[in-house]
Amino acid sequence: MLLTRFRCGVPLPFLICMIVVPVFGQAADETKAALLPEILAPLTTTVDYRLKISGEIVTPSESGPQRFPLKSSGEFQFQNSTFPSKEGGPFALRAVRRFQAAATSTTVANDHNTDVALSPAYRTVTVSGSEKGLIVWSPNFALPRKQLDLLQMPFDVLAVRSLLPTNAVKVGDRWNTDAWLVPMLTGIEAVIEQSATCELISLDDDFAVVSLSGKISGAVQGSTSEVSFSGQVKINRAEAIVESLTATQKEKRSPGPVSPGLDVTVSIHWQQRLDKQSPLAGLAAPDELPSEQQQHLYLQTPLKLQLRHSREWYLFHETSSVLMLRQLRDGNLVSQCNISSTVIVPPGQHTPDSEFLADVRTSVLERKGAVQDGETVRDDGSWRIRHIRARGDATGKVIIWDYYLCTAATGEQFSIVFSHAQEDEKAFGEEAVKLLSTLQIARNRPALPFR
Repeated sequence: MLLTRFRCGVPLPFLICMIVVPVFGQAADETKAALLPEILAPLTTTVDYRLKISGEIVTPSESGPQRFPLKSSGEFQFQNSTFPSKEGGPFALRAVRRFQAAATSTTVANDHNTDVALSPAYRTVTVSGSEKGLIVWSPNFALPRKQLDLLQMPFDVLAVRSLLPTNAVKVGDRWNTDAWLVPMLTGIEAVIEQSATCELISLDDDFAVVSLSGKISGAVQGSTSEVSFSGQVKINRAEAIVESLTATQKEKRSPGPVSPGLDVTVSIHWQQRLDKQSPLAGLAAPDELPSEQQQHLYLQTPLKLQLRHSREWYLFHETSSVLMLRQLRDGNLVSQCNISSTVIVPPGQHTPDSEFLADVRTSVLERKGAVQDGETVRDDGSWRIRHIRARGDATGKVIIWDYYLCTAATGEQFSIVFSHAQEDEKAFGEEAVKLLSTLQIARNRPALPFR
């Protein structure tokens, strides 16, 4: 599905700016009016969210960029409970969501179909605002990347409400938005330039309508992106909620280190209504942002191996025998990790260290590298992990390879190889240790990852 594959987490950028101004007993076109009231108690709504995407994906090749037609649609229904907060700016955004349905269907090149639906285990999530955007996470289980990306919706209901200006306005007034809001709504991670204008175009005792338009340029997961948008927002003044949004957005995104390029038009529409009868009883969003561990993602490989990793890691390539992950930080490629299965040995045994060393030497020699050192970094009742470090300069810069032979007590063995430039040594840090500490042999029916 497009939202999971081409955001790798982060969704396609789409922007709206919306404001609603309730007017109390005055002529809407003559008098300035106050904003929607501040949320002082939990507010639960039911949301029906739909989007359609059409255009092309762009992939690099030796003969130049290749373009493939793309169509995608998504439907989401969920309860959304928004909670008051003493924080300001993006940190004031706090909500709990329970999904009744969430699914997308995507067709690439007219014959490659991908459907993604939300698993029951992940239907209740928490949403927390941060300086890097909205963080969607589960307090109970680590989300898989595809499920995370599925739930990161553009024009998010929670963020849209926070676009209200602090001053009163009248029909015909225009305003801009805070600098952090446009990137949050579009998914842009590094902003080069942005502009957004909202205008109150009608107001009566029951409803207000706001038009919006703008553009933003920057980068998403290492890919440059240009976005333009326009749309309308309708506000139900009596219920003090944003009742609906309709917007069209166009994006051009270059191919990047973890995703192809895009040239797409997105049509998005959502509606919400107060849900007074079915509050999310007993649930509340925490005041603090989720910890690094709470944000970990779960990866079930086709190799009878499962693990957890930080959100900096993206699955870039996968076959039945090999997986390739890439680590991005602030849009920059930091490292790569290749995972493959090796020969199975009897329980309690492992491939001799001398044989593993010989294999590593052969591998790095082909890339003008040399072995530096080796050690056993873990040997307990669950895993034995042998580590060999090598380095070389086949690409014109010094590259460091960390080879790990991971042997489970049951006899399954896996080769996990991390590689990064020497100049990224500090950024790479303890990523290998963190990832390796989460290894588990998958059961016939994989269990949900625990915290």
